[in-house]
Amino acid sequence: MGTSLPAAENPIRAQMRRFSAACGKQLSVVGLQWRYYRLGDGPTVVWLTGGLRRAAFGFGFLQLLARACTVLAPDYPVLRSFEQFDQGLSAILDTERIRRFHLAGQSYGGVLAQPFLARHPQAVDRLVLSSTGPADYGRAWLPLEYLAISLARLLPEQRVKRLLAGGLAKVLTTDPKHEDWRAAVREILERDLTRADVVSHFAVVADIIKTRLVRPGAFHAWNGRAVVLRADNDPTQGRWDLPRYERLFGRHVEAISMGQAGHTAAIFDPPQYVRWLRQALA
Repeated sequence: MGTSLPAAENPIRAQMRRFSAACGKQLSVVGLQWRYYRLGDGPTVVWLTGGLRRAAFGFGFLQLLARACTVLAPDYPVLRSFEQFDQGLSAILDTERIRRFHLAGQSYGGVLAQPFLARHPQAVDRLVLSSTGPADYGRAWLPLEYLAISLARLLPEQRVKRLLAGGLAKVLTTDPKHEDWRAAVREILERDLTRADVVSHFAVVADIIKTRLVRPGAFHAWNGRAVVLRADNDPTQGRWDLPRYERLFGRHVEAISMGQAGHTAAIFDPPQYVRWLRQALA
């Protein structure tokens, strides 16, 4: 009687695993286990990843960026408030003895970067926001966030994951040669993320809205520069984002075009994305 061979590991997942083993660290902060990655040497860039919540998904561009910078990138544990995010990232920075840094956020990470900057203006030299919009949501958005939280808690877990996958599919600009990446996304949704992760996604945004951390006037104490990386075909960015950012930060905001690179340039074209990011940091 023959035995079946184990299924081959997805090559993207295999590279993520190797990256995580080489660069990953663990830190317990107020009862939460944080995993984060430190690599490279030079000026520090703190990278806040997007809605997949796993920074190792960007291993390709993080390794390229680390040729000229110290890169610090956390995963997101299950959080219930922005305060918990602030505590965790601040503890990581203290552990790594990092006092000043550039802060870059992609998609959901850009939403987190804005209130973190408002809380820590003295620590951030430059803010880079990629494939994200202003996080100065009005309180009218709160019922939608609470509805999303309720659905994530009540629906069957696989249904919740399918809804999240459907939302990601709208912004993942891929072609057939990226099928390994699509398969890796599906595996992360099916095997790594839980219902609690999805609830956390919306709960932290709801807390940012409720506490009004991101609003005009919140950045007066910050004397750095803000740069936006934007793609013409990114559905998460709008034509009015730039003037909204300038009202929010109270200063000129530079925009760097990524052309038709879409929402996921960091994943699918790491060398070009690093060039854009280094231009923003220059």
